[in-house]
Amino acid sequence: MPNSEPSFSLKGVPVPNSFVDEFRVADIDGNLARQLNADGYLLLRGVHDPVEVEAARQEVLHRMAEVGEVSEPVVDGLASGTSRRREVYPTTRELGSFWQSVSEGKAVRSVINGPRITRLMSKLFQEPVRHFSFAWLRAMTAGRASPLHVDHPYMNRGSKRLVTCWSPLCPIGLNDGPLYILESSHNWSEIRQQFEGHDVDLDPSRPGHLEESPITLTRRMDSKFLTTEFKHGDCLIFGMFTVHGSFDNQAENGRIRLSCDTRFQPSADPMDERFSGPNPPAHGGLGYGCLSASLPLTESSAPR
Repeated sequence: MPNSEPSFSLKGVPVPNSFVDEFRVADIDGNLARQLNADGYLLLRGVHDPVEVEAARQEVLHRMAEVGEVSEPVVDGLASGTSRRREVYPTTRELGSFWQSVSEGKAVRSVINGPRITRLMSKLFQEPVRHFSFAWLRAMTAGRASPLHVDHPYMNRGSKRLVTCWSPLCPIGLNDGPLYILESSHNWSEIRQQFEGHDVDLDPSRPGHLEESPITLTRRMDSKFLTTEFKHGDCLIFGMFTVHGSFDNQAENGRIRLSCDTRFQPSADPMDERFSGPNPPAHGGLGYGCLSASLPLTESSAPR
């Protein structure tokens, strides 16, 4: 961690710095599968082209500025505190269609689905790969965070070799709500027993996220919150049972934190039909309308 003491919190509750440690940076030239199996994640620096990442960031910000959510100059990426998104797109379906159009922007897709990340994933699996057409693009303002969860309950109808690729679309400092992983959580049998086979669409009465306090769970499992500062070009890859979330975004100047998840798998494996094709139905058949990120930035709650 940097010499200056960062401030971490979860739903406003401070996280002791002694509970937080740094990700191990993966050896991109080494055996990626072995490193992923050992650590439960791969932090890779400079995978994406930083110029392309910046173009994606500006593309998203300009689309959000169209509905009054970003202050001028747009390039600074500061939330305006207002929104016309619901005025322009009044229904859940229309809000979803808007966010789908943002998520499918040419610059965004050149980063999250482009040749550089595809080659890396083929190296990881040692075979051809494909990705979900659905992407989890997130724009988060101060005070927002992603809850503690594993990905399996949300996307488990296809390949069992599915991995998440999380890509920051802007620099994310330690006070800006960086993603964290609980150390060694990919090996926790109680998490696998709790969630394996659970499908949130088939059994909505059971939550897909962990209800135990992240700090309590970390202490109980003698674990650590692993995180880092992220820069243009970085990405974080992890499996379906790796426990993760994000710290509260504590950016003091209203800076919007942008990131995007997509999922990769071997081409030979079956794909979850909810997240494939030109208009993926996603959860509840709502398409991109199922994402809290589709709501106006002034309304958005903690996203999945």
